[in-house]
Amino acid sequence: MLCGLLLAPLPVAGAEEWSFTSLEWPPFSGSLPQGGSMSTVLRAAFATQGDRFTVTILPWKRAVSTAMQTDGHYVGFFTATPTECAAAGGILSELPIGTFRYALAERQNDPIKWQNPNDLQNLLIGIVDGYDNGPIIDGLRGKGTLRVEVAASDIANLRKLQAGRINAAVVEVSQFSFLKSELERDRNAKDFAPLSLSAFSIGSSETLHACFNQSDRAKRARLSLLRGLKRIDRERVADQYLESLHQDMAASN
Repeated sequence: MLCGLLLAPLPVAGAEEWSFTSLEWPPFSGSLPQGGSMSTVLRAAFATQGDRFTVTILPWKRAVSTAMQTDGHYVGFFTATPTECAAAGGILSELPIGTFRYALAERQNDPIKWQNPNDLQNLLIGIVDGYDNGPIIDGLRGKGTLRVEVAASDIANLRKLQAGRINAAVVEVSQFSFLKSELERDRNAKDFAPLSLSAFSIGSSETLHACFNQSDRAKRARLSLLRGLKRIDRERVADQYLESLHQDMAASN
């Protein structure tokens, strides 16, 4: 089903090819059909301008540093929060390409007890190296009042939680359902605690963007994306992709 969704247009004279880096962050990006929901949005937006879109998946910190090289092959990276793009020294896309919301994952047999941010100070919280974790978690970190354990990836962070090495893990809400399924399919899953999301929120829905480097070519790509995003319904594009992805996953199980 996904192969028929938003097929790229035929090349046209003068068309540009914009190359980005991204990370394994399902369902937004990574080793998924068409590269995830945000790849699909970017591809559709650039297609309205007759441009082509490519993406290379790398570990998060490498994806950022590689994309920010102004003399390199790439014009930017995604997905980025405004904080992440500013920290990278990049230029944020004028319009968002999606939204996200962070939560705390916990072990079902040992849920964390908290109602306000100060309650988290007695816990060990897992985070991913280099991520923007939102104002509550990063605010407490900035004050030096939160203990954190850093992981290299989201899946590694959740595996630490399963194994009881941390009390809770910061994770994106829609991503959690994908990674939870992967964890449950693991051959050793029976030896670890099942996970769920805490009922209390650590932040409201926020915008996701593409982040461009400072090169002249990247600035042209940013303008092309802006024009393209104005011509598509990005929420509908993402929703159609996710619906087809879920159908394909259900059919393969």
